[in-house]
Amino acid sequence: MTLQQRVLEKTTALKQLMKQEGLDGLVITNNIDQFYILDFYFYPAETVLLIYEGGLVCFTRQLYEAPLKKMFPFMQVIGQDKERTAAVVAEAARLGLKRVGFDAEKENYMAGSLFKASGFVETGSHVSLLRQTKDEHEIAVLRDSCRIAYETYEYIKPLLKTGVSEFEVAAEMEKFMRMKGASATSFLTIIAFGENTANPHHETSHRKLKDNEAVLMDFGCIYNGYCSDITRSWWHGDKEPEEYTKIWHIVDKARQSGIAAEKPGVAAQKVDATARGIITDAGYGEYFTHRLGHGVGMEIHEEPCNDQTTTAILKKGNVITVEPGIYLPGKFGVRLEDTTVITDTGADILTRK
Repeated sequence: MTLQQRVLEKTTALKQLMKQEGLDGLVITNNIDQFYILDFYFYPAETVLLIYEGGLVCFTRQLYEAPLKKMFPFMQVIGQDKERTAAVVAEAARLGLKRVGFDAEKENYMAGSLFKASGFVETGSHVSLLRQTKDEHEIAVLRDSCRIAYETYEYIKPLLKTGVSEFEVAAEMEKFMRMKGASATSFLTIIAFGENTANPHHETSHRKLKDNEAVLMDFGCIYNGYCSDITRSWWHGDKEPEEYTKIWHIVDKARQSGIAAEKPGVAAQKVDATARGIITDAGYGEYFTHRLGHGVGMEIHEEPCNDQTTTAILKKGNVITVEPGIYLPGKFGVRLEDTTVITDTGADILTRK
């Protein structure tokens, strides 16, 4: 499928959602949502898109006008460096649109106020809803992004030596991912040694690796606009404590059980409960302090999530993490995470070769 065909497919799907809500127009100002639709990256506040039954209008900086017209001959491109919000309101009026929606959750105060004053209506996050289910093209890109992350783990693990700092390890990993084609990291790389592994969101520091202590690394990259996410934990040295070995295997069993529970039609809450039950039954429930997983796509945290309160039902094409953990304060922690895609019959692990 060509880029133009993918754009037309996504805008057609959006128009169907608009029709269900009685909208004859939809304004999109979030740059990640714009990237999802056009596969063209704008910086925040550079562009406003207007989708309506008769077409697609893009108000953007003049420097984008020529390349966009060439890429998308079916899209009206208006080069305008200022007052784009007012311009889209005027265009909607010129087109005779009666009920134009905007995503209230993602809109900034100034633009949202102008839209409301102009008679536009607050809507749900239609693009976010579409983004939850990935198509074949997106899954292929996500698979490549996750493969880069896994290869980074394979590359870095043998290089970890006593005396190296968390920062040094993170820098080497990030360089490796960039050389593999990644444009950036999915989030701030987490490298934790020793007692730092007991903090699920430890901030990578100058702490140096000592003999015989825990290692945890949580990281990912952005490849062609899509994120990856993986966590690995192990013991550095030949004197691994029995308790560390014990909790590592409990967490691994929870990871495997969570992935096995993922299927189309299954409640995401049940997936969380399945993995969480393994840890709770082993006596470590109070030390599993976060949700089991989250959606991954153009952003590192998307819907749906595997957690205890969600009402989401998993669908084919959802890409979601399974990342159970046990964290013993002042001692060490273990988290094992894979990014998975929901298939026709279950879940496929993406964080591998």
